[in-house]
Amino acid sequence: MALFIWSYKRNINRFLTDAHLIQYLIVLFGLFNFSLGLYEDQVGKFDWKQNYVGKIKFASFDTVSTAKKIIVATEENVIAALNLKSGQILWRRVLERGYAGRIRALGGIAEGELISVSGGVPAIVRAWDLATGHILNEWPMAERNPDRIEDVKWHIKDGTLHHILPIYNSGVEVTSYDSKTGEKLKTRTVSAPFISPETECVLAAPFLGCLKGEILFLINIFDPNSESQTITVNSIFGAGTQGPYCLELVPGDKSALAISTDGNLRKRILITEQVPTPIKKDIAGDAALYIVTVEKEKVLLEMINKNGLTEVTATELSDLIPLPHLSFTSNHNSLQSPTIVASICPRQSKGIMCRYLVASEDHSLALLQHNKLVWVREEALSRIVVTEMVELPMSDRDQALETEFDQKESIDVDSSWNVIDMMLRRITSQANQLKTFLQSVLGLDTPQSNQRADLVRDKFGLHKMIVAVTSCGKIFGIETRKGEIIWQVTVPNIQGLSKDSDKMILYLQRGSRHFPHPPQCALIAANKENGNGVLFTFNPITGQSIGEVNKLDYKIKQSMLLHAATDDFLRSIIILDDKDVVHVFPEEATSVAISVGKSTYLFTADRTTGVLSGFSLAYSHEKNLVAHKVWELVFSPKIQKIIEIVSKNPLERVHSQGRVLNDRSVLYKYINPNLVAIVTEGASAAHKNTLSVYLVDVVSGSMIFSMVHKRVRGPVHVVHSENWLVYSYYNEKSRRTEIASLELYEGKVQSNTTVFSSLSATKLPIVERQAFIFPASIESMRETITEKGITSKHIIVSLANGGVLELPWILVDPRRPVNPEIREEGVIPYLPEIAIHMDSIINYNQSVFRVSGIHTSPSGLESTCLVLVHGLDLFYTRVAPSKTFDVLKEDFDYYLIILVLSGLVIASYITKKLASQKAQKQAWK
Repeated sequence: MALFIWSYKRNINRFLTDAHLIQYLIVLFGLFNFSLGLYEDQVGKFDWKQNYVGKIKFASFDTVSTAKKIIVATEENVIAALNLKSGQILWRRVLERGYAGRIRALGGIAEGELISVSGGVPAIVRAWDLATGHILNEWPMAERNPDRIEDVKWHIKDGTLHHILPIYNSGVEVTSYDSKTGEKLKTRTVSAPFISPETECVLAAPFLGCLKGEILFLINIFDPNSESQTITVNSIFGAGTQGPYCLELVPGDKSALAISTDGNLRKRILITEQVPTPIKKDIAGDAALYIVTVEKEKVLLEMINKNGLTEVTATELSDLIPLPHLSFTSNHNSLQSPTIVASICPRQSKGIMCRYLVASEDHSLALLQHNKLVWVREEALSRIVVTEMVELPMSDRDQALETEFDQKESIDVDSSWNVIDMMLRRITSQANQLKTFLQSVLGLDTPQSNQRADLVRDKFGLHKMIVAVTSCGKIFGIETRKGEIIWQVTVPNIQGLSKDSDKMILYLQRGSRHFPHPPQCALIAANKENGNGVLFTFNPITGQSIGEVNKLDYKIKQSMLLHAATDDFLRSIIILDDKDVVHVFPEEATSVAISVGKSTYLFTADRTTGVLSGFSLAYSHEKNLVAHKVWELVFSPKIQKIIEIVSKNPLERVHSQGRVLNDRSVLYKYINPNLVAIVTEGASAAHKNTLSVYLVDVVSGSMIFSMVHKRVRGPVHVVHSENWLVYSYYNEKSRRTEIASLELYEGKVQSNTTVFSSLSATKLPIVERQAFIFPASIESMRETITEKGITSKHIIVSLANGGVLELPWILVDPRRPVNPEIREEGVIPYLPEIAIHMDSIINYNQSVFRVSGIHTSPSGLESTCLVLVHGLDLFYTRVAPSKTFDVLKEDFDYYLIILVLSGLVIASYITKKLASQKAQKQAWK
């Protein structure tokens, strides 16, 4: 009996212990759920993010894995897997930036593995998991000829990596490695004394084809037992052809080369498997070729774009028999000069269904299933060069009100501006509004509008149109609410204004506030053919072009948007060509430009020669503008090279002219709108890298301030705003990123209280400066901007780890005192290191990689600034540096305030009645 009672108690204790453990686990998991749900309702409410991979370089269908996908490698050093049905990114791996991460080969997918070769000296070989994108193995390969890295060919097959290097006047060196372990297997050299720097070589395994003049040499580099290592092909066209000849690889399931001639008008194919066999079929020179396997037969696909139509012609290679059931014509506007980068033709229940992965000239990527467009990816957005945020137009109702009051007051008797016309317009407007309201209530068809209902200006100006210009000349209109692409237009054959940069210029000549005049933007770029200027005007809301593309007959040296507008509110553009001749666009605005020419100045900077020049338009005549050089500044490129030229944002407004000190005196800011920051990089006498910062007044050419940093190099990022300058650099001595800040003041006495003039300024400003340690690598920086400049300034910093940091200006204030006993209002004591707080990362866990720029724009709310971060990805959000002081909080209790106000009104009315009765009683006494 005692044993039974003891066993019963033990079971009861065990049950209670288990129950307590279960309770603890429930509480623990409940806490985890609460932490995961924290601020979850705010994610994606005011921000959005779009991921891209870049321009396609290599692509292949994954037919081995159970989940069908497409493996791609891009020129942005990205390897990714795309969903076959939707085109969404399944996984993406971003390699090193620049030359170190350039992808040179991708293969092994047919064997169920993914091998990539990237970099140069040394080359990095990686094995990837096809399902997850994780790195399985990685090993470096030392290059013995680093100056010939661009001539190296790579071939991956059966788990073996072949390194092929043509040696001038000697032969071809082939080295084989185990692609997983990096073990060197063997090295062999094939004699080829005809190879020279002028020889064009293309790898089509097992042959290396080298074209020298009109003779094609085929070198068998993989078969050591071959009787003839080199095969010479004199001509595959026959007699009557004219050079120059061009050699290219035909991608696909069969090893082949394509040779074009007659000015790239004709093309023929040479099969290079085992025995080289020419295909006697003439192909158009602009046709994109691909060889695909259809039921064990090789089929040649020819894709040609003519008059907006994309024609795909299929031909069986063995018998040159056309295959009409695989040929089709597509008229999709998203395909512009497309090329097939990958194709597959599996047999399904409905028959053979071919899929084509197509890359267009405008960097878009599309999947075609026969002639059906399955999906399109706009990969041009990974290379945005310039952006602008434009206000959306008014709604139809607001436009009707504007039309009602658009007549100007006049004293003429016959004017339409009179009481009767005003009354009739008001009655008509109210009747139309009532009609629209009744139709919406009764569910009747409302009249069609020329604009989308969601593309109108909101109350606070938070909904805008993002105009993004890409390096390939494609312009996008993206609305800021959801990131939807509203319109897109391509300007053909344009490039950046300089040889070493894709930078273009986008001007907003007229906004959306001048109804009925439509908004207008102007894009300035260079022609790819001759380098002359190209000017394209368009409506930023609809994307419709305004006139034709203006191909100028001169090169553009400098341009400027005038502040003065014409009668139709259009701001003209002044263009300075390479011969220092001034042009005005549009020409009708020449009189307006001449009227403000006396106070207009231009400056040019040539990074190649290091010459800065200032021009004045004060010597202009009554009929044309004349640019007269007034100053010149030379930075010798052998000593220091110009790397950055940063001016102030023309939209910026300075709210406070001074800064109040602790003794209640005012330290006035040095506000010079003509001040430009110039950053140069060079080497000192001790062979140490130096960084120089110059502040130059570009109207007078005077040097306001200069500073030199030793043992410092780039990348350099500069922010220039109001009276301060913030720039980042890499300190080689301390091996860290630093941020330096400069602040300029006139002193306690303002030189001119009315207007600033660069020509009358004689006193140099007082410069406060300080440097800070930043514990991360910086990719880009930009300051916030608001409509009136009342809100505190913050600096948006994009980090190399994908974060976007909102850095308050107070942390980089150069007036932060070293002595903590010195107190000043709004200034915190100096600390050498700037800490990164995780709550200041405005993109939380949505990492943005390869950031190339940050664009900020004011909204209708003074507290809110709109931010667009662009690079490999796009990220848009709002920031409020001084919190939303002009907006009620979301949890504001409206019912309570209504009750309180109602009670106060009732109480005041009752008090008034009681007071009047009391006064009446006192009067009768």
